[in-house]
Amino acid sequence: MNSKTTNSQTHKPPLHGRRIEEIILGLLEEDPSCEEGLIQKLEALHFPSNEDTYIYSSILKVFTSLEIEETEAKNIWEEIIKNKEKLSICLQRPVSFRVALLDYFTFQNQKFRNPKIIEFQVYSDTEKLILVDDLTKLYNRRHFETALLREYKQSIRYQLNLSLLVIDIDDFKKINDTYGHTMGDEILKEVAKKIVTNLRMEDTACRIGGEEFAIIFPQSNEVQALKAAKKLLEACRSIQISGKPVTISGGLVSFPDKVNRMEDIYDFADRALYTAKNSGKNQIVVYSNEKRNSFRFETNLDLYCILPNKTIRSISRNISITGIAFETEDDLTLHESIPVILRESESSEEFQVKIKVVRKEKLEHGMFQMGATFTELSEESQSKLKELYLLHQYKAKSPIGVVS
Repeated sequence: MNSKTTNSQTHKPPLHGRRIEEIILGLLEEDPSCEEGLIQKLEALHFPSNEDTYIYSSILKVFTSLEIEETEAKNIWEEIIKNKEKLSICLQRPVSFRVALLDYFTFQNQKFRNPKIIEFQVYSDTEKLILVDDLTKLYNRRHFETALLREYKQSIRYQLNLSLLVIDIDDFKKINDTYGHTMGDEILKEVAKKIVTNLRMEDTACRIGGEEFAIIFPQSNEVQALKAAKKLLEACRSIQISGKPVTISGGLVSFPDKVNRMEDIYDFADRALYTAKNSGKNQIVVYSNEKRNSFRFETNLDLYCILPNKTIRSISRNISITGIAFETEDDLTLHESIPVILRESESSEEFQVKIKVVRKEKLEHGMFQMGATFTELSEESQSKLKELYLLHQYKAKSPIGVVS
């Protein structure tokens, strides 16, 4: 660990709220009547004793599904215990914690307008349906976005490193086309197993769409996360299909060394993934913020976005081997794969690509400025882009001026 992570020895970050909820559900499954003993059992796990821990808010979240700030949750917990004692005296018989909790939120602190009692197993199963990918049993994109934001905030608060790895199964479309979608599903499950068995307990693994996975490495700098990523890369090569290894490509970015803003973390990891896919596959590429790593030049290409119900025409502003920027009147959806035709205005030559919008900004005159990465770019299209770049460089240096 570098100096950023050594601070955690004196100011330990809280265990993740989601993980505490999982522990609580496990304790209640073992002993359904241990409600009041939950605090002692959780504190025995050596949580830090400060207001930043999520013990009380996590317990109330499990019991009520209410999102309550930790300090307020602790006060409410103490009031529920007092309410339990009062009810037991009034009724002259023991009252359970859950009855006291329901009474408290129904009559004293009316956060429940229409309370509904639900078994913890049903609650747990419902949570899984909402947050877990059914095929791979990894967390889904919804949980990924929540978890990444939570880890980012904790990394800022406790001055910790944070790394994100985005991986993609190489040539997955070809696997589906050649062997069928049933085999494709099996490959997805096998990759998910390799991810789970090669990560630490504190890491968060998600399937965020199709054959794309994301792994959050809390308290990990670039060197540590890259070591884990390479280990995973090697593990996936042991998956065989018709005697050939299944390979993955990955993009890695680390906070705060290579990225500062929350909204850029996934974007930068995704850019590094694209570079890995288009420079040989079967590798992990670390994001670099050095501009020279990817040439970018101003060019006006006719651009046609092929949507399900219409085609949008625009003109590119600038382009590189990894992505393109353009303006449009239409508000395109972020992270959606869109087929695009690019055509040179001065000729009939065109080439087809697929893009994913990763940034958009609404301009004053009602237009949207889009920044997109290429998700599919053939070798032929790459060659054409390089030719355009060389031509642009030649025109820029030529004494025969270009009319503006």
